[in-house]
Amino acid sequence: MIRHQLENPIRRDGKEIEFAKYVKMHKEQQGPTDPKLIEAVKDEFWSTHTEVGEPILEKIWGFVAPRFADNIGLLEFTKDNDGHKSEFFFPWVMNVFKSPATALEISFGTSPDLSGKWREDIMETDDPIVPFIKDDPAFVYNRERQLFVADLVASVQDLASTKGAKAKVVDFGAGRLAWYRQYGHKIMPISPNIYAFDKDPSIDPTKLFSEELENLGIHYKHGDFTQQLNNPDCREADLIILGGVASYISPDDFSNKIAVAIYQLLKPGGAFFFDLQLDCPCYEHSMDILGWPKFNIPAKVSEIIDRNEAMLRALRQKGLKFSAEYHVDSYNQLPSAVMIVLQKIS
Repeated sequence: MIRHQLENPIRRDGKEIEFAKYVKMHKEQQGPTDPKLIEAVKDEFWSTHTEVGEPILEKIWGFVAPRFADNIGLLEFTKDNDGHKSEFFFPWVMNVFKSPATALEISFGTSPDLSGKWREDIMETDDPIVPFIKDDPAFVYNRERQLFVADLVASVQDLASTKGAKAKVVDFGAGRLAWYRQYGHKIMPISPNIYAFDKDPSIDPTKLFSEELENLGIHYKHGDFTQQLNNPDCREADLIILGGVASYISPDDFSNKIAVAIYQLLKPGGAFFFDLQLDCPCYEHSMDILGWPKFNIPAKVSEIIDRNEAMLRALRQKGLKFSAEYHVDSYNQLPSAVMIVLQKIS
């Protein structure tokens, strides 16, 4: 596949976050968190944000306080990152529990503030959440993944343009279409036809772009992607994207159902992108402290590659052939994921 090699605009400065410390605190917790510790965070939160208004503060505190009581690791994580002094930290925590795709947007410095107003300029502020945004491995990797996906989309569009056509891109688990919003206009003078799906009904795609979606060639629908595997709109795709989803699918289901269905949707030579997370403190923290759904995480890059190669062998026995490329997360000191591109051979 062609690579445009865009530059990640937010590089990591190398700070290590002590994720394991918070997980250990939670696992060793016996009984509720000391109310005095919670009250101290509340006092700081209230005194720092008096301009926001008490009803808003009460609503936010009503969400986070019970979680502090059950999880001292979350409380200490908040304190260590000055989250109670931030305009964006608690809204981000709330989205982690309610709308994970929206929560990942903060990796680009975009998020709701305490009043609910969406902000695009966090990285240009002195808010205490900024160092965390730069250093958190999940955010670092999300920036890399969205760059990689944008490059892939540009690649298939370049190939389609040589034939005077538009590429068809299917994005399963599209979220807020970060790859397109952040990089699309920089690398794609001609926008492909994009069929995007996400099961989170709180995402309003009409508010993501200043232009009408139809003018951008974007067709966005809500719903679980598994319900779209027989959707005629998804057939003859040049590229199918499954970012941040495959780790939640059992290897058997992925091999015997998902990969088979994806193969049928791709046109000859079409590409399928997905990624698998690696066992690292960042994701252990996310599942334990932040309540992300738990999934099985391989410990080594070799495990992921071996598992995928076994799947490819099984698919070949069914007459379905892919070539494979493996790209290890290269921005984090400890790799957090492997990105995989399968290209249909027919």
